[in-house]
Amino acid sequence: MDLDKSDNIKIALIGCGNWGKNIARNLSEMNALSCIYDPHSNISKKISNDLELPNYSLKEIFSNKDIDGIVIASSADTHINIAKQALLNNKDVLIEKPFCLSLSDAKNISDLAEEKNKVLMAGHLLNYHNAFIKMKNLIDQDKIGSIKNIRAHRLALGLVRQNESVVYDLAAHDISMILSITKILPTNLQVQSIHHNSNLGPDAISVKLSFNEKVTALINCDWMCPYKEHRFSVIGTKGSLIFDDTRDWSNKLTFNPSIINEDNTINFYPLEKIKVNENEPLKNELREFINSIQTRQNPLTDHKEALKVQTVMEMIDKKLG
Repeated sequence: MDLDKSDNIKIALIGCGNWGKNIARNLSEMNALSCIYDPHSNISKKISNDLELPNYSLKEIFSNKDIDGIVIASSADTHINIAKQALLNNKDVLIEKPFCLSLSDAKNISDLAEEKNKVLMAGHLLNYHNAFIKMKNLIDQDKIGSIKNIRAHRLALGLVRQNESVVYDLAAHDISMILSITKILPTNLQVQSIHHNSNLGPDAISVKLSFNEKVTALINCDWMCPYKEHRFSVIGTKGSLIFDDTRDWSNKLTFNPSIINEDNTINFYPLEKIKVNENEPLKNELREFINSIQTRQNPLTDHKEALKVQTVMEMIDKKLG
């Protein structure tokens, strides 16, 4: 299949806000975008005019038998009801993160997707980033030895969400990446939080995850930080891999062979740049969705993966009280 063609798969996009606009552009470039919907009529009209596409109602999208799949990029509190209606109308579904706002809702639509034999995918975007894919390949090739610790920092002065806390807006990315590497759920976690602006939950969190075999992970997420940091590191017995998404492509992924010895002395070595082919993760994510519709194979971030991420977010919520 031509990577930028969909072989006549027809996708409806629900939600055309800041992120939805990017989805619309990519699906349009892939000749897969059939129609759009946004509750704000001015946004709908602009996108539909710009892309020369129909602007349908939700009812028209659900009932249209020519539409194969639906991408949900609306506000997080609408995901569960839209996804239910889409699945009940036999549509394959991609839900941009957060998948849901509760584990019970996530289980509900996961069970429904199984019952209807439909694709249900979560938009855990960074799993489709070439730097993270390369990082995982190097870990599998024993580049850093046995994993000891994973560190995720996602900080910026960003939009304070009214329908979701920083756990669901930011930490979902890092939880998905961490679970993709550990392949198991944490056995325990500790949480600290800061509350200043959001009425729903914390504005900043620091989470320690403990896994089997002495593997730990630290997550720091903050949407009120005055500087931007999007860095994900995996520390092993032979060195560390650092994925810094704020850097240019030639510097996004580096290997630090420096290690701490058993006597706590340190062997210092220079950083090594890892070559990564540039890509647009969102386009890869959408290709994965289209391919799953065509082949009926589970996508990388399917609803089972989404349930694991949702489980950890629910564990964090319970610690927050």
